[in-house]
Amino acid sequence: MRQSTATLAVVIASVFWGSTGTVAYFIGDSLDPFTIGAGTLGIGGVVLALLAGPRALQLWRHRHQRRWLILGAGTVVIYPLAFYTGMDLAGVAVGNIVAIGLGPLVGATWEWRVDRQRPGHTWWWAMAAGAGGVLLLSTSSHEQSAADPDSWGLGLLAAVVAGLCYGTYSYAMARVIRSGHTPLETSGAVFGASAVPLLLLLAVQSHQLLGAGSDLYGLAYLVAGPMVISYLLYTRAMRTLLSSAVLLISLVEPAVATALAVAVVGERFDLQGALGMASIVLAVVLAGHRSRPTEPAETS
Repeated sequence: MRQSTATLAVVIASVFWGSTGTVAYFIGDSLDPFTIGAGTLGIGGVVLALLAGPRALQLWRHRHQRRWLILGAGTVVIYPLAFYTGMDLAGVAVGNIVAIGLGPLVGATWEWRVDRQRPGHTWWWAMAAGAGGVLLLSTSSHEQSAADPDSWGLGLLAAVVAGLCYGTYSYAMARVIRSGHTPLETSGAVFGASAVPLLLLLAVQSHQLLGAGSDLYGLAYLVAGPMVISYLLYTRAMRTLLSSAVLLISLVEPAVATALAVAVVGERFDLQGALGMASIVLAVVLAGHRSRPTEPAETS
């Protein structure tokens, strides 16, 4: 996959992801954040595992990759529960911005500490633009029609936890992919394993599904688009781009989420918020233009 194609793949995946908060907002009357998160990644994880077939299971037999698979699967379990809770309590835009905005920093920290890959100058400029955009959006004046003012702090904390998990499982999966395994089998192994506890949680919440009615169509969309299609594109791009670059490009997600929150949900941002989205777009352009292809990582 060429670098430009890989960048486009991440952008498309991010547009899908950017719609999750708005969809979750409209189906939130019948499904709570835990049910939405468990259903989306639990069912989606099963689909990815089935698409990968026996290769996903066989990947767990590789002793050198097992620790990264465990780290990836463990953080994937926590991520959707924290992510959808953050958007529910802190608002669609802020919850998404904080969670996704932390990803590049976490991913780069893993690369720096484990792979000894010090980020280049262009990455730091992209990171500064992305972080600046996240800061502008998070502190801008806006009406959070989807947020609970009394639980805003808890929602922000949940978004931070989601961001830590997002950056961590992205790095762990990229590490496995760079060792020579395909994106599909890596996705199947990680998301398939995480699907087990998430589906157990979904079973406990099954009474919500029975009473969801047409909201189940929204959940089906979250499984098909933001989960299955997006992660197939996302992990394939990891064969070409560094995980920190992929995470930076995916900052288009909070920009899309914010635009939908304003246009559809009814949240309102000022000029500062608009500048924040423009800064995030700049980060995507910088990261996609100068990101170095990944090199095979050591399997030890």
